[in-house]
Amino acid sequence: MHNLSELQQDALLEIFNVSIGRAASAMSDMVSETINMSVPAMQFLTRKEAGDILDLKGRRRICSVAQGFAGSFSGEAVLMFPEENSLEIVRMMLGSTIPLAHLTELEQDALNEVGNIILNSCISAFADIFHEQFDTTLPEVRVGSGMEAVGVNAERQQDGVLFLHIQFGFQRRHIEGYVVFLMDMPAFANLRTGIDRFLGLIPGNPG
Repeated sequence: MHNLSELQQDALLEIFNVSIGRAASAMSDMVSETINMSVPAMQFLTRKEAGDILDLKGRRRICSVAQGFAGSFSGEAVLMFPEENSLEIVRMMLGSTIPLAHLTELEQDALNEVGNIILNSCISAFADIFHEQFDTTLPEVRVGSGMEAVGVNAERQQDGVLFLHIQFGFQRRHIEGYVVFLMDMPAFANLRTGIDRFLGLIPGNPG
């Protein structure tokens, strides 16, 4: 549906990895620990397929941070963790070892900050491709199923999403997370065109 050529995928993945590297540096400074982050996999899926991956057949809840963006095209970027992973990151942000049964306001603020850093870094990948600034909304924490996180309903199961698998490497732990870009069909078409301009495959690359 939204398949890119191998060259387009490689270019987009490389740009995301550079952007995620910037986020890792910023987070390392915040927690005083070296963090390595990478995007080992990128897929175009339907919302239903993305929700199934996140839910693992309904066995876990997802903590997510959502942020809208607008520029040459608009959409929503959503950072997602299985609940236990999000709490682990919050513990590191707050310097706390106390088990967290649920997200308090302070903990939500910490998760919001993580989301703000990572999502803005991912959205900057689009800014690099299109040579423009994308406006963003304030991040918002949500807790629920994977299906809820990607907005699956009867009418939108087959809508396309750009699905990034992100690996977080800490000194003594390894955490998996995901970023999903919710965009409509024209946005995906604009993205493909922007990548081609970035690669110099079509004229009009903005300078």
